[in-house]
Amino acid sequence: MHHRILASPDPQSTLRAVTGPRAVPLFGALRLRSDPTGLAQDLRRAHGDIAFVTVLGRDVVVAQGPAAAAELVGDRDEAFANEPVYGFALGSLFERGILLMDADEHRRHRRILQTAFTRTRLDGYAQRLHPLVSSAMANFPTGDGVDMRIPLKAIALDLALEIFLGARLPRADVDRMNRAFVELIEAAGALVRLPIPGTRWHRAQQAKTVLDDYMADVVSDRRRRPGADLMSALCSADIDGAGRLSDAEIVDHMRFMLFAAHDTATIAMTSMVYRLGRHRRWRDELRDEAIDLGTRPGLGELRSAVATDAVFRESVRLRPPVPVVPRAAIKDTELCGHLIPAGAFVIVPIGANHRRPDIWPDPARFDPGRFIGERDRRDHPMAWMPFGGGRHNCMGMHFAYLESAIVVHHLLEAYDWTVSSDAYERDDVALTENVGFLADVRPR
Repeated sequence: MHHRILASPDPQSTLRAVTGPRAVPLFGALRLRSDPTGLAQDLRRAHGDIAFVTVLGRDVVVAQGPAAAAELVGDRDEAFANEPVYGFALGSLFERGILLMDADEHRRHRRILQTAFTRTRLDGYAQRLHPLVSSAMANFPTGDGVDMRIPLKAIALDLALEIFLGARLPRADVDRMNRAFVELIEAAGALVRLPIPGTRWHRAQQAKTVLDDYMADVVSDRRRRPGADLMSALCSADIDGAGRLSDAEIVDHMRFMLFAAHDTATIAMTSMVYRLGRHRRWRDELRDEAIDLGTRPGLGELRSAVATDAVFRESVRLRPPVPVVPRAAIKDTELCGHLIPAGAFVIVPIGANHRRPDIWPDPARFDPGRFIGERDRRDHPMAWMPFGGGRHNCMGMHFAYLESAIVVHHLLEAYDWTVSSDAYERDDVALTENVGFLADVRPR
C-alpha cells in the first residue's frame, strides 16, 4: 500500500475516502510552494481529482477540475470557511481583511467594498489612470536586457496609491511603501512565524506598522475631504443602513486591498507584457487596436477591445494572479462524492486546472484565439478562474483588467519590445513572488 486515507467514511455511507501519498517531512510544503502544478498533476495520476498531501504537518486536500472548484466555491451547505486557512497563511498581517471573513460578516463587508468597484467608479478610475500611465511611460527604461518587472511593479504601486488612496507621493515615500508591500508579500510564505528580529515575519510586522500609520492619516483626511479615490468611497459607503465602516476597519481593508491589488495587477500586466514580447503577431494586433481606440479609451471601449481582452485572458490563464483557492472544512462534509472531515484544508490548484489538456488543447501554448468568437466556449464556467470564484472571488478583477489594458495600451504606443528567453515561462506557475524577465526595449 503506497497511500494513506484522510478519513474513513461511515460503513453505511456512499462517500469515498480521500487518499494521498505517504508523508515526507517538508516535501509537501516545498513542492506546493515551488511546483504546485507538478504536484497536482502527480496527485491526479496516482489518486484522482480529489487527493491529499501533507503540508507542514497538516493534511491538505487538493481538489482538481472545474466540477470540484464549483462545489468548493459554491459551498451550498456553508461547510467551508476562509478564515481558518487564511488565518494560518497570513496570520496577524491581515487579520481583518475581507479574505479572513465569513458568513454574515463577510457578506456585509463585501457589499460595502463593492461600492468602490461599480461600473461608474471603474470608468472614473480609467480616466484618472490614463494621464498617470502616460506620465510613467516617459521614464520607462529602454535598451537591451531591461528587467520588465521593475518598472511594471513601480507603476502598479504608483497607480494603486493614486487610485486607491488618492495620494501622489514623492519617489522616496513610494519606494518606502513598495518595500513595505514586498515585506508583507514575502512574509505570507514564511515558515518561521514569530516576531524574531531579522526574520521575514518581524520585518513584515514593522512594514504593517508603516502602512497602517500612513493610511490612518489618509482616512482622517478623506473623512473631512472626500475625493474620487477608492478610500473615499469606503469612507462614505453605507449599505441599507448597515452603518459605515470604522476608521480601523477601513485601514484593515485598505491594507489587504492594496496588497492584493499591487500583487495581482503586477502579475497580470507582467504576464501580458511577457507574452506580447514573445509573440510579435499579437503585439502588432494589439498595437493596431490601440491606435483604433485612440489615446484615452474608457472602460467600455477597453472591454470591447477583442484582441486586448483575449490576450489578457490567455495571459492570466497561463499565470493566474490567484494561483490557488483555499478553504477549510468547518464541519464534516463532502466534495465530489468524497468525505471531507472537519478541520481539513482544501485547495483548488487553479494553475493546474488551467493546464489540463482535457479542457485546454495544447495547454502550455499561448493562444489568445481560445477566447475569441466561436472558440470562446468552455464546458464549465469554472474552467477559467484566474481570480478565484464564488462569494470570495477577487472584487478587483475588473480593475486588474482595466489597469493592465491601459498600461499595455500606452506601452504599445510608446515602445516596442522583444523577449528572447523563456525563463519566465518555465517559472510560470510557481507559487512564489512574481518573477521578472528581460526584454530589449526600443522607443517607437
